[in-house]
Amino acid sequence: MGGAQPLAASFAGAVSLNIECQQSSIDFRLRTRYLDKQAKDLDDALRLVQEHTAKGEAVSIGLLGNAAEILPELVKRARAGGLKPDLVTDQTSAHDLINGYLPAGWTVAQWRAAQADPSQHARLKEEAARSCAVHVQAMLDFHAMGVPTVDYGNNIRRSPSTRA
Repeated sequence: MGGAQPLAASFAGAVSLNIECQQSSIDFRLRTRYLDKQAKDLDDALRLVQEHTAKGEAVSIGLLGNAAEILPELVKRARAGGLKPDLVTDQTSAHDLINGYLPAGWTVAQWRAAQADPSQHARLKEEAARSCAVHVQAMLDFHAMGVPTVDYGNNIRRSPSTRA
């Protein structure tokens, strides 16, 4: 999660749900007011989205988690009649699979340790690319539901596991 999307969404009068894998980034965005609040978990995040949408309030909500894990769950819930977003966008640093993309199922500590150990870089790249593929598939699933879906020019669609 960068600061641009939550701030832009709020300026545009929208409610945004912003997924970030590092608590320190959420804390920084809250402190600098690029993000309005943090949800406790996905259920809390969706409750907040519905609450603020119903009130017509522009609010940016941060959610600690991994997009490769949360987006497929949001797709599943939308297919089951749950909340369907008006727009899906992405701003992961997929252009750098070692330093910019946390693989699904990994903790930040595991990720940092693998980044620091060059012998782990091939495994890290492979796991990150596999996670990118899951992430992109969830974005494509939203697109298939009629949800406008865009990326931030971050090369997530060009990750090795996402190429056709």
